[in-house]
Amino acid sequence: MAITEVLDGICRYFGGEYDPDTRTYRSSPVSGVGVVRRGKPKDDKAADYFLGMDPGARTGSVILVHVPRQHEYRRALGGEHSGLKQIVYEVILRVFLRSTTSYAEDAQDDAYALRDALVEWMRRDRTLGEAVFQAGEHITESGGDGIDVEYSEPATAANLTKGYFEVRFAAVEFVEA
Repeated sequence: MAITEVLDGICRYFGGEYDPDTRTYRSSPVSGVGVVRRGKPKDDKAADYFLGMDPGARTGSVILVHVPRQHEYRRALGGEHSGLKQIVYEVILRVFLRSTTSYAEDAQDDAYALRDALVEWMRRDRTLGEAVFQAGEHITESGGDGIDVEYSEPATAANLTKGYFEVRFAAVEFVEA
């Protein structure tokens, strides 16, 4: 598989079907996710954060899926002309939040709940819908040790709380070499 196919598969797993007109994945199975993207939008639309949610939803998100690094090596099996290439992708889910809660603490609690929902969704299928072999598992060579999450402090302005967190994990692909 090419890296674009891996990215597409991961985006589909978290964001649902691809919409070629908007270049987004717009039917996430994870509650609290409006849109999933492969790149930062030129126009950050507020409606994307709450797409598909009930009217009055207090917190929504947009996820950008990014692979900043990959590591590849060959495992020789059965002689010099056969084996497997193992490709380890570093995957980052950049989760941008918008919340209309009255208090920033409530928005931060919503971020923690969304983190829990994303990790629970990952744990349902470690192949992320057959996009990779395993995701978020312990990988000894070239990094990857479970799922790491880093949170920002929420910022409030004009009755809107914005927040951000990253979910980092390794995902593996095996290719006959």
